[in-house]
Amino acid sequence: MSKYNDPFEIAFFDYLDGNSGNLIVNPDKGDLEEVPVSYFFRNFNQMPEMEKIAIENCTGSVLDIGAGSGCHSLVLQGKLMDVTALEIKEGLIEVMKKQGVRKTILADIMTYNAGTFDTLLMLMNGAGIMGTLDKLGSFLKHARTLLNPGGQIILDSSDLLYLYEEDDGSYRINMNESYYGEIIYQVSYKNVAGEPFRWLFVDFSTLEQIAAEAGFVTDLLFEGDHFDYLVRLT
Repeated sequence: MSKYNDPFEIAFFDYLDGNSGNLIVNPDKGDLEEVPVSYFFRNFNQMPEMEKIAIENCTGSVLDIGAGSGCHSLVLQGKLMDVTALEIKEGLIEVMKKQGVRKTILADIMTYNAGTFDTLLMLMNGAGIMGTLDKLGSFLKHARTLLNPGGQIILDSSDLLYLYEEDDGSYRINMNESYYGEIIYQVSYKNVAGEPFRWLFVDFSTLEQIAAEAGFVTDLLFEGDHFDYLVRLT
């Protein structure tokens, strides 16, 4: 029995033990999803185009923020790049080490200050870890202290505006509520339900504006078919 009680940790250890299954992702906006655990362990060829472009644009020393299972770190490591995987969950650090990720950090990126890097990589809706829009600007100001001169942030996100589309093509958003891209998720695996957590999806224009206020220039690297996009901040 796992010593961990988080659905991601339990599911990832299960996968390493040869057991397949699905994570149940239940948002307060949109539809419930079943995500195969195997999806988090994909290799480079199995990754979507956006992730491949992100990896190909990494330069120098890389901090893989919210590394999860370590799949992106492993690809970069295989390219002989200097990559460090950062995670806030102890079990996921152990999962990555079991797979051969050589450099890991157990820390909260919002308080981590023990090194600087050429690239901060944030994939699988990397902006999400901020949780709410008001924390995005604070994170970007902190991120500046983690970058070497000439460094970059590569991250992806999505615009959830489509969730609010009416039959006539207009959009109905309650401006008295929080930003429309703020989601509350609850994830479960088998009979284990995790604590609800906030996750941020930010539209490109808003990200560009907040990034500019933090002193970054935003370059669009890729735009997907379902309101998703990849940017480089310098």
